[in-house]
Amino acid sequence: MRLLELNNLPNFILQNIEIAAKTYYKMGGVARYFALPENIEQVQQTLFFCKQNELPCAILGSGSNSVYADGLFHGLILSLEKLSSWHWETEECLFVEAGVTNTEVAEICAQANRAGASWMYRMPGQMGGTVRMNARCYGGEISQIAKEILTLNSNGEFITYKGSEVFQGYKKTLFMDSPHVVVGVRLFFPQVESAEKLIQHMHECEADRHHKHHFYLPSCGSTFKNNYDIGKPSGRIFDELGLKGKKIGDAAVSEFHANFIWNCGNAKTEDMLNLSAFMRSEAARVLNAHLELEVQPVGSFPQILFEKCGMQYLGISQSNKEKIDEKWVGLFYFPDAGLKNFNSYPHKIFSSPFIEYHQSSYSGETKIDVQIIQLQSLKEAKKNPTTPFLKWETRCFNSPEVLFPLQVSQEQEDKFVDNLWHYSVSEVFFAKFHNPSHYLEFEMTPKQSWVALKFSNIRQRSVSKYEPKLQTYSINGEKEFGIVFSYENLEYVLDETGEVYMQCALSLGNNKYLLAPYWKQEANKKETPDFHQPKKFWKLQLR
Repeated sequence: MRLLELNNLPNFILQNIEIAAKTYYKMGGVARYFALPENIEQVQQTLFFCKQNELPCAILGSGSNSVYADGLFHGLILSLEKLSSWHWETEECLFVEAGVTNTEVAEICAQANRAGASWMYRMPGQMGGTVRMNARCYGGEISQIAKEILTLNSNGEFITYKGSEVFQGYKKTLFMDSPHVVVGVRLFFPQVESAEKLIQHMHECEADRHHKHHFYLPSCGSTFKNNYDIGKPSGRIFDELGLKGKKIGDAAVSEFHANFIWNCGNAKTEDMLNLSAFMRSEAARVLNAHLELEVQPVGSFPQILFEKCGMQYLGISQSNKEKIDEKWVGLFYFPDAGLKNFNSYPHKIFSSPFIEYHQSSYSGETKIDVQIIQLQSLKEAKKNPTTPFLKWETRCFNSPEVLFPLQVSQEQEDKFVDNLWHYSVSEVFFAKFHNPSHYLEFEMTPKQSWVALKFSNIRQRSVSKYEPKLQTYSINGEKEFGIVFSYENLEYVLDETGEVYMQCALSLGNNKYLLAPYWKQEANKKETPDFHQPKKFWKLQLR
């Protein structure tokens, strides 16, 4: 693969970074590109950068459960370490970004006297990776508390899932076979417990890890999953096989826990994986125990090592065209894979819960979300500009009268012109990608009152007339309502590229202002909520 010499890189994309310095195992080669996004918009920007330049892309949390190939990684590694914001939405609901560590979640809950996270204390890793692998230990499992997961897929689309859609069993999730970057999680902790008891349990978990020498030398913890059909954990299997202390290069099976492999100083990833392959083959040969790796290899690996380690069971893999005897594994994006999930319409291109504007603690979790669905291709929409093209839908998970308290009376509605924002409304903005000061605003209530506004600059109404014919709807007892847009309705902000900025918002009254997707606010800055900021809007790629 030709190394790219790219100018004008975003300042959060670095070059030629040593991977070993970023991972628990202290192994791996050099990343040609290394992204450190600070917000979800920069995560999306990174994914588009990889697609545009046909770069393989891998996701890195804390590197507590992954091993990167030795040598040069001819692509980009996207690190989530700077997505580290969190806030309590309610007393029970904690929103965390993907870079918040497991230990931090345990500490946050202990301070708030909330039970359900103490088992996570000193468990290596960040929330993104914890969710992706459905991590468990000490009687806890992330599927028990993660109720809503915010993600980006390989098309750069912002999609939100319920926990029931993601978690499929023991250390198995939707994301292992369908590439998604976890960017945020809503965690629920309904039970109250004293800080003293929570801290006691946290210290017990930490003490057990020290007793088992988890932190004695660099390691990723358990190398193999437990196969419950065997009737004994993998560590006991390797112990009975006499593998404690077995070494290949500078990689060694732990003397204290036979399912751990240590980096004894200068181990290469190849050493660690060759040792893993030997352990796996011995378990199969002697005990007919077929084990799967828990540690995720990332990069391009020789076909023989790929097969011996059973990497084919770890999700998507692909042949490396540059080295025909090697396989790419553990990647989020494979350049030759093409665009995914865009073969048919309607196609969901955005779904998100609403997050309070300032992300201030105990501001309330509003039970409303929103989605945008593309109903036909951009090409067909241009040919038939008055037919349905995009659907914007607001969905309520409680009574609309409760969630949208400031109702428009019939008398007010009859006199209505353009001041709907005085009432409880859902809003969507569409801005021209190459000229964001040109944008449209649509406001709507559950009862289908609506207004459409056109701007030629920030908060400056366009002098040209804009009175679109819109198809509105309200169903399921007004719990779902929205607008179906034609290409003609949105033509003001569309161009040949299909790129457009979008932002959804709620103005509910009583100083309740929310965003979907959320913005990362500056610390302690309490500016007046302002939805008219197109440069912060979300990018949609219509195709």
